[in-house]
Amino acid sequence: MLTHDVDTLESAEDSERRRLLRSFLMDCRSQLAPGEVGLPKTTRRRVQGLRRGEVAELIGVSVDWYRYFESGRPVRVSTRFVSRLSTALRLSASQQAKLFRLALPEIYHLSAV
Repeated sequence: MLTHDVDTLESAEDSERRRLLRSFLMDCRSQLAPGEVGLPKTTRRRVQGLRRGEVAELIGVSVDWYRYFESGRPVRVSTRFVSRLSTALRLSASQQAKLFRLALPEIYHLSAV
């Protein structure tokens, strides 16, 4: 019974981490124009800033994979991936630290202690 309660708590905590990650990434994307990262400027955009597909192109992953990651699906990523993403999004040092904490569950759980 206790194990089930711990699993539920961890699941709720991880769900919150993924929600925060999604919000953070959407905010970071919205602050960059395609021209700032060397992509062509297009006229019709539904979102301000970079599209998910443009971020995927910049970091060398498929659009579907990046969409899964950003939308909060429980996918595992490497530190190399997070580093490429932080570079593509032109994050400050404090934003990079936040991205690593949110993208890597093992770091997030340590920082919550």
